[in-house]
Amino acid sequence: MITSRPVRRQRDDLIDLPGELLAAARSAGLVPVERTAAMLAAVRDGQVVHRASMFGLMAVRRSRDDGIPVHLVAHEDALVLRRP
Repeated sequence: MITSRPVRRQRDDLIDLPGELLAAARSAGLVPVERTAAMLAAVRDGQVVHRASMFGLMAVRRSRDDGIPVHLVAHEDALVLRRP
């Protein structure tokens, strides 16, 4: 199993890292079994609370201040692979 999340190379350039890893795994001969999302959150007092890093929050705030409408990544992709 591999876990990864989309990453920003620049403020408005989102890279589909999980998709690129899946393509690399296929080219290496692995067979995808499942691709699912794992939320980066906690449940406290019945409420879902995002567990973002300070750096991620700061980057989103700076981008929004500059007029770039970005959102915080709130999940990781879990890729389950097997050998043929």
